Amino acid sequence: MIIAEEKMKKIFLKILKYLSIGTAAIILVSVGIDAADNYDNIPESILGKVIFGKPEGPCPEEMAFIPSENGGFCIDKYENSPNEKCQNKVVTNQSETRSNLDYADCFPVSVKNAEPWRFISQTQAIAACAKAGKRLPTSEEWFVASQGSPDKNTDWDSDDCQVDNNWPNQPGLTGTGEKCVSAFGAFDMIGNVWEWVKGEINNGMLDGRALPESGYIISADSSGLPTEINKEKADENYNEDFFWIKNNEVRGMARGGYWENKSDAGLYSMYLVSPPSFAGTGVGFRCAK
Repeated sequence: MIIAEEKMKKIFLKILKYLSIGTAAIILVSVGIDAADNYDNIPESILGKVIFGKPEGPCPEEMAFIPSENGGFCIDKYENSPNEKCQNKVVTNQSETRSNLDYADCFPVSVKNAEPWRFISQTQAIAACAKAGKRLPTSEEWFVASQGSPDKNTDWDSDDCQVDNNWPNQPGLTGTGEKCVSAFGAFDMIGNVWEWVKGEINNGMLDGRALPESGYIISADSSGLPTEINKEKADENYNEDFFWIKNNEVRGMARGGYWENKSDAGLYSMYLVSPPSFAGTGVGFRCAK
């Protein structure tokens, strides 16, 4: 009886051995075929993923990828706030912005549930993005990234974009409005705080083109730049968005609106009133790369 059991055990171990060898052979052949299929891009192969780990996406985790004619770009998912090492994590005046920018380990971050970095000029926002290894988005990039954000004209609730003091705080913490997100995953593009973008106008001119006066937007080009306005009547086709401008001297560019602009805020809304040196309570920024 004991001899029979030992014989059965040896047979079982032998079968298990051959099965293991066969399985290993199948795995090796599969890996080899996969490596051959990906010979020009080894990191994407099974072997490459084991060696190099999971490949990173086109953007860092805190940024959203925006496809474009030029191959695409990344933009921060949230309005920027100071990182944990900044001396002033909640900025209340421009002097605190200067202190933050002067501190080597302080740079802006894109995180949820943080108070936006305000009281920062357009010029300082450019410098802040550079400290994070990024840049300020252009007006067109901002507009493209904002597509799909719900641009409601009335009845805003706490899940919508904050344009009518409809969040618990003004400004609200980033990402408060769960519905206030673009088709690409960028939050709070409309309302909460205006967002600086790269570019400025000089005496009402942008790249040699005269811009319209202030008013409700009734026409815009493919980059989201208003081309015609109506001083009295809002246009539902442009979500009743408003265009603010001063046609003299150099003016910085901000987009989106802030927490109490109501239907005047939106995808097409622009604020070309303040000089690039202006730093106020209702203006923040986000970065791109």
